Amino acid sequence: MGKGGDKSVTLTAKSRKISLEELSHHRTPDDAWLSYQGKVYDVSNWEDHPGGSVIFTHAGDDCTDIFAAFHPVSALKNLQSFEIGTLDESVVPSDQSANKLKPAKQKEFEQAYRTLRAKMVSMGLFNADPLYFLYKFSSNLLLLTLSVCCVVLSEKFSVHMVGAIFMALFWQQSGWLAHDFAHHQVFKNRFYGDILALITINWFQGFSAQWWRGKHNAHHAVPNLHASVEGACDGDPDIDTMPILAWSLKMAESAQNSEWGRFMIKWQSVFYFPALLLARLSWSHQGWVFVWGGWGQHSTAAADL
Repeated sequence: MGKGGDKSVTLTAKSRKISLEELSHHRTPDDAWLSYQGKVYDVSNWEDHPGGSVIFTHAGDDCTDIFAAFHPVSALKNLQSFEIGTLDESVVPSDQSANKLKPAKQKEFEQAYRTLRAKMVSMGLFNADPLYFLYKFSSNLLLLTLSVCCVVLSEKFSVHMVGAIFMALFWQQSGWLAHDFAHHQVFKNRFYGDILALITINWFQGFSAQWWRGKHNAHHAVPNLHASVEGACDGDPDIDTMPILAWSLKMAESAQNSEWGRFMIKWQSVFYFPALLLARLSWSHQGWVFVWGGWGQHSTAAADL
C-alpha cells in the first residue's frame, strides 16, 4: 500500500497545502503523488493496486479524468486513505512540469472534456448491448469450429488453407472481443468481464490477460506519450518498439548511435508489416515471461509492479 495509506497520517498533515511544483517532483513508482479533484494522494509503491501499474502513469500530475474513466464510483472510498494534503494551484510552476498547458488553458480543456463526456454518458453511448456481444462471441466460436473442421475432415491442402483463413479471422475477432471484455466495457459486474477476458485472451490467443491489461491500461492512460523523466511510468508502453520501429522524431533520433538502429529506422516503411507479423509471438513470449520469468523479464516490469 502507498505511504499515504498509512493510518498514522494525521489530519494536520492531510490539511497541508501542496503546490503544483512540489506535486510534479513525485512522479516515479517508489515516490508517486497524484491529485484528484483538488486533493493530493501518496500512492508510492502501491503494488497491490487492483488495476496494476497504470496508477503510476499520472504520478506527479492530476488524475481526475483518468480516474473517472477507469474506476466505478465505489473506488472513491479506497482513495481516501491515501490523502496527504490539498493542492495549491495559486503558484504556477516555472517549468510547467505539472501541467500539459498553462493552468488557465488546462482548466478550460479539462472542463470541455468533462462536458463532452457527460453528454456522451447521458446519450447512453457507453452502454453495451449484451445481445450484440452474445452474437459476436457465438459467431467467433463458429469461425473456430469451421477452421477445425477444415483440418479434421479433409486432407486437401487447399481446404486446410481455407481453415487457416477462418482461424485468422477467429484470432482477429478474439482480439477485439478481448479488448472490450478486459476493459470492463460489457458488464457492470467486472467479474464477468474478467472471466471472459481470461477465455478470449489466455485460452483463445495464448498470452497473459493480466500482462496485457496492465500494458494496455497504461497505453490508454498516456497514449503515444514519452516518459517525462527517467524512471517515470508516464510513457506509453505500446510505442516502446525501438530499434525496430520509431513512432516519433525523438525515438528516431535515439537510434543515431547504433548502426543497427539507423538501418532499421531508415527502412522501417519496408519492415513495418513483416514486423507486425511477429507481434503475436512477442505477446506470447512476454505473457510467458510475466508469469514464469526468464529472458526478457525487463520488458514486463511495468505490468508486474
